Amino acid sequence: MKKLAQLKKLFNKDITDTLKKHKIPLIGGLVVCLLACIGIFVTYAFYQVTDVTPIIGGSTGDIADLEVRVMAEERDVNGNGLGSYALYPYIPEAGYQYNEAKSYCTNGSVINYNATSYEADITAYGHDVCYLYFDSTANLDLTLNVYAQNIDSDGNGIEGEYTKLETTALPSIGYVLNTEMSSCENGSTLSYLADENMFNIEASGKDVCTAYMDAIDVDIQLKILVQAKAGSSVYYEADSIPTNAYYELGSQSACTGSANADALSIVNQKVVIAAASRTSCVAYLDVASGPIIESMNVELNGTTANITLSNSNIGTSPTTYYYSMNGGESWDSTTSNTYSYSNIGNGTTIFMAYSVDASGKTSAILETNEYIFNGVYDYSNAVQTVTVEKSGYYYLQVWGAQGGTYNATYAPGGLGGYSEGYVYLNAGDTLYVHTGGQGSYGTTNSTTAVSGGGTNGGGNAGYRGGGGGGGTDIRINTDSLYARVIVAGGGGGSFYKSSSIKAVGGAGGGTSGVDGGYHSSSYAYYNGKGGTQTSGGAGGTAEVTKYYGQAGSFGVGGNTGNRYQSTSIYSNGAGGGGWYGGGGSGHYNGSSNTRYTGGGGGSGYVYTESTAANYPEGCLLNSNYYLTSASTHAGNTSFTSPTGTAETGHAGNGYAKITYIGQTLS
Repeated sequence: MKKLAQLKKLFNKDITDTLKKHKIPLIGGLVVCLLACIGIFVTYAFYQVTDVTPIIGGSTGDIADLEVRVMAEERDVNGNGLGSYALYPYIPEAGYQYNEAKSYCTNGSVINYNATSYEADITAYGHDVCYLYFDSTANLDLTLNVYAQNIDSDGNGIEGEYTKLETTALPSIGYVLNTEMSSCENGSTLSYLADENMFNIEASGKDVCTAYMDAIDVDIQLKILVQAKAGSSVYYEADSIPTNAYYELGSQSACTGSANADALSIVNQKVVIAAASRTSCVAYLDVASGPIIESMNVELNGTTANITLSNSNIGTSPTTYYYSMNGGESWDSTTSNTYSYSNIGNGTTIFMAYSVDASGKTSAILETNEYIFNGVYDYSNAVQTVTVEKSGYYYLQVWGAQGGTYNATYAPGGLGGYSEGYVYLNAGDTLYVHTGGQGSYGTTNSTTAVSGGGTNGGGNAGYRGGGGGGGTDIRINTDSLYARVIVAGGGGGSFYKSSSIKAVGGAGGGTSGVDGGYHSSSYAYYNGKGGTQTSGGAGGTAEVTKYYGQAGSFGVGGNTGNRYQSTSIYSNGAGGGGWYGGGGSGHYNGSSNTRYTGGGGGSGYVYTESTAANYPEGCLLNSNYYLTSASTHAGNTSFTSPTGTAETGHAGNGYAKITYIGQTLS
């Protein structure tokens, strides 16, 4: 306990203050001269002088506004003085002699140097900068380089990674000397006294020693703030780095205490802090482009392990892969995404792998003795295909797209919904992932203006009308609407003419999509209705039948009524895609401002034993693919966002995630 208290007392000391003590046995063993270099904590620090108090080697409690600079004579390769001087991190006790004639203070303070105790008492009366000069005696030339182990965001030392300490700070607590790695070039003996926080070098002549310090208990605090999406100024706090994108360290990142922003880096999608003492850091992680490994499969065949990696479709293409079978102690590299290890023993083997792209960016390290699949599917206007490599339970998550929006403040398109559930998949099953696109908005004042619906079912509108947002779904073994196992509904399109004349689109998702909004309740029947579990949302009516909005259908949102009109005739919002699409708004061929309405949202769906009957005739799935713990949520409720935080409705394009859980749901 006494040692621990001493360590804690030393916690805030500077780092390579460390050449405190050098023991030098003379040739023949006649005399052992103990050479010590006592570290200081005042280089580049200011002190306010209120009393005459020793600064170096003594108390500093009452002193401030005083800068002390130690200037030591530079040496050539043979240890001879060159007559030039450079800043030195401490007052040397060996190989140097104090030069009183050269030493001075810029504002008249008085230096009293004690060559016996190696202390300087400085009588100062205000702000001052004092220079203490030391001439080389060339009796001994010892150099000590100190490397401190890097710390990851979990506070653990990173195997094999060290940072050279260029400052005068020694790891004052939480580090231990790695005796196997530490050495001296000419045979001197290097040791570390933890109780006194100093190094000993037993040398008989010139030598260069290197000390490696391993982290054992460093007090480091880290806050991770993740960018909401590329280019956004919005960040949210996260306990760990999400896997749905590749991240780089933002310029706002910083650390307090002895560390600074340079102490932070990202290696293998993990924040690394190269700090040797207590510090608190904030890491801003920006969405960037880099390699992402989607899955890692380890197949054991007797004493042989065959590893297969799959790359995410949203990451860059790797040029090199690294594999390990000993938990990262050593790595084997190849240009192939497959690798084999032979002669695997009976004990627990931890396989690890990561990838590197052409620009040198590294993916996260996957660690498993089983199988990992973490598929993330950002928006694409084409189907994204996945072949299941390992049988087991998978967690499916889908987010629908938002309806077309001209003005997000006054008349936003309906927000997309969310659905989730667990399904057992067999090796060889093929998944077809369709991500919904956000509906566009018709801004062209033309008889042929078209506001295109979003990919995967969004309905179309026209001038001043928003297209419906596309639904997001996952299909099993057949790329058909009749093979959908899970669906998130897209939002309906909105209408906007001015801040007082507008209508919102209905939210998508849930067992029923939300009806579109309307400018005046007197004409609410013009709005598109939300899709349900068994039918599309009804289209909005109008005074003239040919202007009725189109009803939603299975998987597709309805168009607005007769959207091609003469110049300056406005269109209302279209229906969103989903399980069943939302209805499109009716169209008014007149000058009144009271009929402006939004499209209905498409419904969501989860394929379970109780909902299978909602499939229309022609379902291509069977009971083997029933979801468990499944639910669907409308875009006007709160649910999990793709980044793991909470959101009320999903804005923008659709998204999907597929995660391997294991052989059981426990």
